[in-house]
Amino acid sequence: MLEQIDLEVSLSKREYEQRINTLQARLYDLAQVALEARVPVLVAFEGWAGTAKARMLGVLTRRLDPRGLRVYPITSPRTYEQQYPWLYRFWLKVPAYGELALFDRSWYREILAERTATSEGSRWRERCDDVVAFERALAEDGAVIVKFWLHITRKEQARRFKRLLADPLTAYQVTAEDRRQQRHYAIYTDAVEDLLARTGTPAAPWHVIPATDKYFARVAVLKTLLDTLEVRLGHKAVAVNDEDQAEGLDDSAAAFRHPGQPDKSRVPATEPSAQASPRLPLEPSGIEVAHILRRVDLSLRLDEKTYSQQLKRLQAELHLLGLALYRQQRSAVLVFEGWDAAGKGGAIQRLTAELDPRAFIVHTIAAPSGEDKLRHYLYRFWRRLPPRGQLAIFDRSWYGRVLVERIEGFARPAAWQRAYAEINEFERQLVDFGTIVCKFWLHLSPDEQLRRFEARQHVSYKAWKLTAEDWRNREQWAQYEAAVDEMLLRTSTPAAPWTVVEAEDKRFGRVKVLRTCVQRLERELGKVSL
Repeated sequence: MLEQIDLEVSLSKREYEQRINTLQARLYDLAQVALEARVPVLVAFEGWAGTAKARMLGVLTRRLDPRGLRVYPITSPRTYEQQYPWLYRFWLKVPAYGELALFDRSWYREILAERTATSEGSRWRERCDDVVAFERALAEDGAVIVKFWLHITRKEQARRFKRLLADPLTAYQVTAEDRRQQRHYAIYTDAVEDLLARTGTPAAPWHVIPATDKYFARVAVLKTLLDTLEVRLGHKAVAVNDEDQAEGLDDSAAAFRHPGQPDKSRVPATEPSAQASPRLPLEPSGIEVAHILRRVDLSLRLDEKTYSQQLKRLQAELHLLGLALYRQQRSAVLVFEGWDAAGKGGAIQRLTAELDPRAFIVHTIAAPSGEDKLRHYLYRFWRRLPPRGQLAIFDRSWYGRVLVERIEGFARPAAWQRAYAEINEFERQLVDFGTIVCKFWLHLSPDEQLRRFEARQHVSYKAWKLTAEDWRNREQWAQYEAAVDEMLLRTSTPAAPWTVVEAEDKRFGRVKVLRTCVQRLERELGKVSL
């Protein structure tokens, strides 16, 4: 591919000056359209060292409103960033809806460096797959992704390095990494060819720009970016005003609505009402899935004495496993989902009772707000991941996308349907990093839930837990049950399986949660002895 690029193309300075102002003005206008349409734009600049990416960025940003613009120079990961999965630092840089993010180098820098330093092909393929999934998730959420490779020959690169090194004021720009790239230009070329083939997709294609002539390169980049934005924003400008066509944009948050406009973010759920006979969730093939929750044995009980004995032993083992987690520099994520009043809070309280309070954090997940509601729904969970050696507990989680957001209409069908694959990919990346993932669904019967609701009404320190929303959710039990069955079926994987907890009896449920955590941690960290 790179060999076919005509690197002799050029543009006179006069032609450049005649065109650049018009192109910059058009980019300003389209940035305003993106802001109005709440479409995030990511522009990644990769290319050979010496292609003056910083100056290219200066040309792009000269006329733009800096309030909706961020420029990220990407270097090797810092020490604290190495405590998280490798894409963590890029998820934190995802632009808000309507903002423009420019990357001087990007997520490709790290995987190219690894590819040229080692011959480990499996890791290279995994990283490329991670990137494709990352870009696909953003693109399906409505983001515009434009990727440039600025291309020059080895001879041209050497000439530019010589000129930079001759001036003491610019010599620092030629780094040891740049010199290595020059020495091994052929190896890098093979890696780049492979990278472009593996990660160029319809949603995020690569644009190889001849960069021998700086004037031609700047105009080509601007024109390519403008053409892409005009096609995408022209479509989006219609779609965001057409409720039936806006599925490409995650508009579940109020940030998408202009002041004074009615709330159109909630769409009718497609499932039948609770009074109707429940319909089994369908696989993409159309085959009905068997009920999972209805097969759970809710008669299981523990007496008080057995409960106390087992609880103390399991809490002591968890304390030792928490120390092992820290010593081995592994991280763990525990996910708690379940019916209202199923006992998630009580289980979490018993689980953390004997843990070092410095080594864990509990995230209580409600409706997104602030920065969280301005980005892809997974953003707020990436930013809450634990570093190596620590444990994060999620009381509700990313599964809200296929549960409450699905049933209540906060996410359009296309959004929650693709979330199963996005969630599986997210959890796969956590596991590949070494994170231990445990997921619990706490299950009880509608009758037991009603009994607990009524009991809460008469206990002052528990009454705050009961809301009108809880009562309303009971009326949609059949829809939620069908959604949970589909969730368990489609997101329980060998690396991150679901555990359904029989929570009709609180004592039994708490012990099962703790025992499952101990067993899972021991499989990953080794046995502990009291």
